[in-house]
Amino acid sequence: STDALDEEQPLPIHNGEAEFSHGATYNADNDAVIFDNNNNDNEPLVAVASADVEENVITLVQDDGLEDAIPAPIEEPDANVEAEQPGFTEDGLAVAMAVDTAAEDEYIYSAIEYDPDSKPPLHKNRRFRVYTCMAFMVVIAVVVIVVVYTTKSAKGVETTELEKLVNGAPSFSPTAPPTTNREASGIREQVEAGILQRGENFTGMPTTDPRSKALEWILHRDQMQLDSDDVRLYQRYVLALFAFALDSLAWSACGEHRKIGNETEFFATEDCGVMNRATSVTESHKVWLSSTHECEWYGVICSKDFVVRGVELMGNGLIGEIPPEISQLRFLQYLALNGNCLYGTIPAEFGNMPNLLSLELHGNGLSGKLPTEMYDASKLQLLNVAMQYGYTSVCYMSNGTYVNTAYERGGVTSNDLNFGLIGQVLESNVTKWTSMKGLHLFDNSFSGKVSEEVGSLKYLVFLRAHNNRLRSPLPNNLVNLKKTREVYLYRNEMYLDIPALIGSMEDLEDLRLHENEMTGKIPDSLYSIRKLKQLWLQDTLHCEEVEGVEYSCSADSDVGFSGTISTKIGNLKKLKALFINNNPIGGVVPTEIGLCEDLSRLHIHKTNIAGPSPRELCLLRDKNLNSENDQGVMYADCRPNNKTEDPFFACDCCTDCCDHTTKVCVADD
Repeated sequence: STDALDEEQPLPIHNGEAEFSHGATYNADNDAVIFDNNNNDNEPLVAVASADVEENVITLVQDDGLEDAIPAPIEEPDANVEAEQPGFTEDGLAVAMAVDTAAEDEYIYSAIEYDPDSKPPLHKNRRFRVYTCMAFMVVIAVVVIVVVYTTKSAKGVETTELEKLVNGAPSFSPTAPPTTNREASGIREQVEAGILQRGENFTGMPTTDPRSKALEWILHRDQMQLDSDDVRLYQRYVLALFAFALDSLAWSACGEHRKIGNETEFFATEDCGVMNRATSVTESHKVWLSSTHECEWYGVICSKDFVVRGVELMGNGLIGEIPPEISQLRFLQYLALNGNCLYGTIPAEFGNMPNLLSLELHGNGLSGKLPTEMYDASKLQLLNVAMQYGYTSVCYMSNGTYVNTAYERGGVTSNDLNFGLIGQVLESNVTKWTSMKGLHLFDNSFSGKVSEEVGSLKYLVFLRAHNNRLRSPLPNNLVNLKKTREVYLYRNEMYLDIPALIGSMEDLEDLRLHENEMTGKIPDSLYSIRKLKQLWLQDTLHCEEVEGVEYSCSADSDVGFSGTISTKIGNLKKLKALFINNNPIGGVVPTEIGLCEDLSRLHIHKTNIAGPSPRELCLLRDKNLNSENDQGVMYADCRPNNKTEDPFFACDCCTDCCDHTTKVCVADD
């Protein structure tokens, strides 16, 4: 009944149970009918609206079989009373409000029934926001990787298998230098300001110039890809320039730096073997201009901190002019380039090398003057620029060009004969060489005099200046050279006599003054030099001025050293060679010569030495004075004089005899 319905209490909805424990359907009047799944009679529960405006909730009532049961009527709210907002139960569930059918078209958000399948907007989805952030971070990481990879590619990263798959296998033809930002990295400016000499710069410099080639190699070809602030940049560039300037592709050993096969790959071969002549053992080295450290290149000597201290490439087929930029190896102490095909002049910049101790350039085809700047190399201990004249070496450039050091500039751009180094060399400037130990100047065309200042070189051990055009007396101060072992001044234009105090040169072992215009007697003090092993005074010259020719000289036995052989010769117990032939020296051979048991060569022919040979001399034939090894010989005027007269020097033990008058010698041994 109606009263029963009015008295029916509302059934509360606990924790959403009404949503899932009851099923809903609609009757003929399109009213929602809810069935209780727990009701065995399966009677419907009808939703009715309470007439109580204040509570304004939907209640569920039991249907007693009334088929026409309809929801309770909805009381119109008072217009003057403010509509209350939807409420919530104690369990936090929303309470549905009655809706005026007249306002059915009005959209009320609070009346929307909860839809468990509904989803919030995409931008409010928490999982979407997390995934979006993660994707953004991945994008940033990819960008960073691309930037790093691009930077490494600009610095010459090795081609990987993946790159080969993506880009294809590299071609076998040479590729152009890669276009990178290294041209703007400051390397060019660093090299230009710190290495190039004589005001040179790269602007307008031909690409064929060795300096340009070295720069291009440093920028693009060198696998090291050094930065502009790398401490090794200078020395690596200078050595690269050295290789390009002296045609490393033509070197006998370790100069072939061209890649075999693929130009874009790393060097196929970086190792090279060189036979050590002293030990006959093949030693392993690295090829010049390879991707290895420059201190590993053949002939490069470095300190423990990988600073270049020496370059030693003797007899290795180097061809060309020495680049002055070598002087920028500021810590270089040792440079040995002897026995090659170098031509041109000696760079004046070598005098500015503060640590240079040894410079060996002998056996090449250099010309011009020895730069005066070389005297500024105050630490220099060894200077060997000998054998530039009369020393012929033939080489072939990598392009097939023929080079002959007998001609100026190797005959490449000149057909004039090469007379070696010229100018004055032993003048007063030598006092700057305060550490000099070895001066090797022979086989050149040096002129001028041997100054008295040479005697100030207190550490000098070797003085070899023979076969030049030096014209002066033998300086008296030469006797101050207490440490000197060798004095070679033969084949010059020296004149006058040997200094009387030469005996003060206590360490002298080898004195060679032959083929000069020397005169006078052999000083007695010379016989006190107990370390003396070699005394060469033969073939004294007689020179005359001839019209059209500065001097015309010839050996003359009537001009030269005079006097006799002193009995003090027995003091020279280490004497191995005595050459006094072609001099007017006379007298007899003293018996004391028998004390010189190491004597292996004795030339006393074409002199005025007469008389029979002493027995003590002949006994030396049983020691070293013999010809068994084609070295020991004994020459004297023991042939019949003028073919018919008695021998000038009667000798039964001489190995070779000469006619004193006709000067004809025949081996009698």
